[in-house]
Amino acid sequence: MRKHAVIFMLIMSLIAACLLSGCAGRGDSSHTPSSQGEPSSEEASGESNGASTTPSSGAPSGEVSNESAVSDWGTAGNYDASTTSNASAASTFSQVLVDREDLYFAIRDVKEDSVLGYSWQVYVENRTAKNLMFSFEKVAVNGVMCDPYWAEVIAAGKKGNCEIIWLQDSLTQRQIADIRKVEFTLNIYNDDDYTEAPLMHDPFTVYPTGHDTSTFTQDRRTPAASDHVLVDNDDCTVTVTSFDPGNSWGYVMHLYIVNKTDQDLVFSAQNMSLNDTACDAYWAEIVTAGNAAYSAVLWDKGLLAENAITEVREITFPLCVFSDQNIAEPLVDETFRLAP
Repeated sequence: MRKHAVIFMLIMSLIAACLLSGCAGRGDSSHTPSSQGEPSSEEASGESNGASTTPSSGAPSGEVSNESAVSDWGTAGNYDASTTSNASAASTFSQVLVDREDLYFAIRDVKEDSVLGYSWQVYVENRTAKNLMFSFEKVAVNGVMCDPYWAEVIAAGKKGNCEIIWLQDSLTQRQIADIRKVEFTLNIYNDDDYTEAPLMHDPFTVYPTGHDTSTFTQDRRTPAASDHVLVDNDDCTVTVTSFDPGNSWGYVMHLYIVNKTDQDLVFSAQNMSLNDTACDAYWAEIVTAGNAAYSAVLWDKGLLAENAITEVREITFPLCVFSDQNIAEPLVDETFRLAP
């Protein structure tokens, strides 16, 4: 069930990403790179270069063992150390995040001018007898939720190299240019048995340009005169930024959300209606502590057709906001009526 959930979330995230740009068949589509790629002679340094990580467990050693220092970009499931090149080159950034008896995960290089956008070259080792799924969750870039939609299976006992890509369209839509801080949860679990507890489900913070928490400042959207602020309190801000009736997916309402708390918040709405006709978009957004998100609520074309809605004149939007640690006590539970 967990594998199906991951696949479902990736698909839904792709659709949401496309909606942010109002695209159809282009833009924020997912790129889940395989570990088969062009070989490189770069050798990992395993040094942090002044950056920091914030793991909750499985603390990294900060050093790369000789076994882990191989740098050939080969196939994750069929890694062969005999093909490793001894050539070395200086990386723009490298850092070991996890070095345990069962797991190894390191950023080998950062490429700001990737063909598709911004990318991390990462090296992983599965030191167990199980096939493992590696993935990122709850990803924020410069304080804005921005997921690369990356997941990779590494076979039992194998090593491999992967490319994690943030598409340029995704970054542009979120007004992200100079990537200074990346927060994420590294999720690693048995790909063949999803009932097992994850081997790792820990948060990390990486400063790929060498900045740290003392110098980093959050990027925030500049308010516009056309904004419709639904909520602005000590916990969060929720703003309707625009309506898109001509979107190729259907009817879209764009939101900008800020989480002002030190907890991850879930924003959701159920039992929505259009023109007083029940018409639910099944929307939800997780925004991690202290971060923001650009979000899109979609009523797809099929749903509009089923309800004979050709023009949206009024939206009923029952907004609920709660901490993911306490769903019983909502921070916001209010219904808004909007006239696009």
